[in-house]
Amino acid sequence: MNKFFLTLSLVFTINLYADFVSDGVTQYNDNNYKEAIVSWTKACDDGSIQGCNNLAFMYANGKGTMYDELRASKLYALTCEAGDSNACSNLGTIYENGAGKVRQNFNKAANLYNKSCNAGNLMGCNNLADSYYRGRGVRGDSGKAAQIYNDTCSKGNIYGCYTLAQMYRKGKGLQQNLSKAKVLYAKACDMGSRESCSKHNRLDDDGIR
Repeated sequence: MNKFFLTLSLVFTINLYADFVSDGVTQYNDNNYKEAIVSWTKACDDGSIQGCNNLAFMYANGKGTMYDELRASKLYALTCEAGDSNACSNLGTIYENGAGKVRQNFNKAANLYNKSCNAGNLMGCNNLADSYYRGRGVRGDSGKAAQIYNDTCSKGNIYGCYTLAQMYRKGKGLQQNLSKAKVLYAKACDMGSRESCSKHNRLDDDGIR
């Protein structure tokens, strides 16, 4: 699952950069990525956290420009420090992947995921759970990972529900429990995960209750 997410937040307060941010959103939605970059660059230069965060996404994902993970990481670091929990999670992903000119650093990634999670960001929490599950940047702890996945699942996050279901179905990190897996697949299915629906139906066909 791709861990980069672009939050398109329209700014309703009156300030110097609100129009640049909202213009960029409109241009992005119209697939005019280069124009969106121009608008968000102006917003970012004027001090807009939303503008900088959206601009970082464009560089990290090569939308309307060449991939530039180093520039994206600097922008995400700026917005993370300013309190954007989504930016902290995205910056962690860049460090985890070691993309472009950014060296892979699992410790930095895990710390950023933890910061994002502590701020209430569910994707940051899921990324932190992944770190515990894989033992990347933190001591491997599948029980801790399952606890975090369960928490994000209870808050309506598909990834948390699906991943926890996978752990129960495969018996990886947890004792195999197909009934619990089925319940979790059903929950993720109701949230819109087609793959979860398919796996739930297979367990149902196998007579798992």
